[in-house]
Amino acid sequence: MNDAQWYTFFTLAAEVLGPGNRLAEHSHSWCSWTTFDRLSVDAGYWTGGLPALEDIFETSIGDNGVWGQPFHFSQLAHLIVPRKFMCDEPPGPNWTFRERVQNLEGLSTKLRTAEIPHRLTELVLDLQCY
Repeated sequence: MNDAQWYTFFTLAAEVLGPGNRLAEHSHSWCSWTTFDRLSVDAGYWTGGLPALEDIFETSIGDNGVWGQPFHFSQLAHLIVPRKFMCDEPPGPNWTFRERVQNLEGLSTKLRTAEIPHRLTELVLDLQCY
């Protein structure tokens, strides 16, 4: 994936799946991602809503947005968008567990049209760069 492909992916994801948020209960989209550096240290993943349009730049995700810190597209090794994600609404003692379903087919269709390499399964849509 090059910078232009990542930029296209993130803008299409924001358009199709809706605005992300750091907290699942306030988010219309959700994903997990990791970087090449993180894979070499602990193979961990971050989770959060997909970046908002104002957080998406030509070569990176901006600082202090939905993802909380900047990520250059060239750092991204793997990104997973689950078909469903769960959240508590509202958070606290009177919570209701809610399932949100993401339109992965709609996103995949737009990604295929834009020639963005990805994989779609029953559970996830993912982009692997490792």
